Amino acid sequence: MAGGAALNIFKLSASGLPKEVLNWRLWFAVLTFGLLGAARGVDEGLITGVFNTDAFKVPLGLDKLGEAELASVKGNVSSMVQLGSIPGALL
Repeated sequence: MAGGAALNIFKLSASGLPKEVLNWRLWFAVLTFGLLGAARGVDEGLITGVFNTDAFKVPLGLDKLGEAELASVKGNVSSMVQLGSIPGALL
């Protein structure tokens, strides 16, 4: 496997690496990408849950659609959720 031994971030002085390796920019990037990834996962989970409720299907007539038409509507809505996550991430 590539990379060698695991790095213990709490014992950097014992690892022989310079302290600049794990600077604040790296931790800021890790935190930012982690939070944005979690937000995107929540968005996808919520829209999936909403599609499974009758309170959403019946008023919009989604319960009367065939399998192909329902898949098309789900794809369009999911795409809009993904598209909306881009401005949300930039904001």
